[in-house]
Amino acid sequence: MKNIILTGSSSGFGLLTIQTLAKQGHTVFATMRNINTTNSGVAQQLKQWAIDNNAKVQVVELDVTSDESTKNAIASIVAQTNGRIDVLINNAGIAAIGLNESFSPEQVNQIFQVNVIGSDRLIKAVLPYMHQQKSGLLVQLSSGLARLHLPYMGAYVAAKAAVDALAETYHYELRSLGIDSVVVQPGGYPTTDIINKQLVPDNLAVEANYNEENHQLHSAIKAMFVPSETSPDAQEVADLIAHIVETPTGQRSIWYPIGVGGLLPYINQLNAGTEQLAGAVLSSLNVDVAA
Repeated sequence: MKNIILTGSSSGFGLLTIQTLAKQGHTVFATMRNINTTNSGVAQQLKQWAIDNNAKVQVVELDVTSDESTKNAIASIVAQTNGRIDVLINNAGIAAIGLNESFSPEQVNQIFQVNVIGSDRLIKAVLPYMHQQKSGLLVQLSSGLARLHLPYMGAYVAAKAAVDALAETYHYELRSLGIDSVVVQPGGYPTTDIINKQLVPDNLAVEANYNEENHQLHSAIKAMFVPSETSPDAQEVADLIAHIVETPTGQRSIWYPIGVGGLLPYINQLNAGTEQLAGAVLSSLNVDVAA
């Protein structure tokens, strides 16, 4: 069984994945911010769930945008695992739906700080332990929108595309060292409550400069994330992550799109093309690299 760290554990994919992995017998460190204040309720519920299900779940305070918080969290975790970290799942993120122009530079920075820089901060924090044990798995929760650049989601899509690129480059750098880096690309799962938890634009006044066609498109895109009876079950994302964890090192794909409906062939094509392009460039360098 593995020691697993998961960020953004308070709801959505994160909470479901913690419970799924813990039921399989893994030791899961569920990290989230403010476990003694705003997230105290969910933290206590998760602890009680672990007791009721005889599951190995530890709730750990972690703000992915803070060096100090990350350092303290990892130190606490490795003290409980004798220095072994098998899996990092970067799930923490901020969503944003709105005109690009309506988000302030500070808000765009916040989106990148959590979704991209926060993920990289955690990767750098766990890699020394994975290098020492010569094994490990890095899982990044990206989005199908990393390949589909929808309007009114510009900053969010740009951040998820950056997560994809970061994870792919880690894949090539680490694969000969026994460490896998993979990306999960979920489609829209409205039951994760993306609408209610999204970042609200600072400058809504700019919407007056846009015409009715723009407003209709904005409304249609927001409607994609409103829960309904036909909404896909977010549990399938947790099940996919559990499958990736169980897959042997070296046999994992780089990308795992899921819940993208009829867009799957196109996203698979883009993923394959990206991998082929990187392979062609690496081969042209005449360097013997691992497959």
